[in-house]
Amino acid sequence: LDAGSASKSSKSNLAEIQEAILEITTPGAYAQLKCEAGVHRVQRVPATETQGRTHTSAASVLVLPSFPDDNDAAGEELAFDDPNSDYYISPSDVRTDVMRARGAGGQHVNTTDSAIRLTHIPTGTVVAIQDARSQHKNRQKAWQVLRAKLAQQRREAREEEKAQMRVSVVGVARMGRGDKVRTYNWGQQRVTDHRSGVTLNQLDDVLEGGAGLDEIMESVRVWQREREVEALIADEEAEEARAAKEKKKKGR
Repeated sequence: LDAGSASKSSKSNLAEIQEAILEITTPGAYAQLKCEAGVHRVQRVPATETQGRTHTSAASVLVLPSFPDDNDAAGEELAFDDPNSDYYISPSDVRTDVMRARGAGGQHVNTTDSAIRLTHIPTGTVVAIQDARSQHKNRQKAWQVLRAKLAQQRREAREEEKAQMRVSVVGVARMGRGDKVRTYNWGQQRVTDHRSGVTLNQLDDVLEGGAGLDEIMESVRVWQREREVEALIADEEAEEARAAKEKKKKGR
């Protein structure tokens, strides 16, 4: 629901969905789904629209890699205790708030302090978890999500820095988080991915997870691989240019 329709329907016990977190444990899921990250735009005529006007709304999708609970089993690449790792978080940088769970969920709701909210003070990143009745499990899950979010932010910061270095060679910087990646138009039954440029007039099939969704996702994966190759070439050319410039300076 968008904010407007949510506010109008508050009397009918409908609430605005501000955030939803899904965890997919299928092996290889991140490699398959990372192409879905970005802003997805929806164009449709809501049931509450009396004049037939098309409304536009959007949802921002973040796709984060998951990892095992056990630090030892996670492997060296996670390195929770290594300050140089993307997944490292200093405990002194995190504020923990314990509170009572809210909403539907049985007798434990509003009776036990099981909900956990973690705030990473340097970045202002907040994670709140109340899925389980156990405070310990909620704390464990909150740390998982916080590590994943901060690791993603750190990777994006490095990618953005590299993109700025490549822009003079490639000519186009990395697509920012605020740019729409895909549009779903109900009136035209159309799905357009703005990265690969692929358009399908199979909206229902895409939304139901049919062959159309596979086709459009694969087109984005191909687009991403092409950009990665371009980035590698740009890095090599930039490095060669820097080396030639240094050599020229030494020759003076």
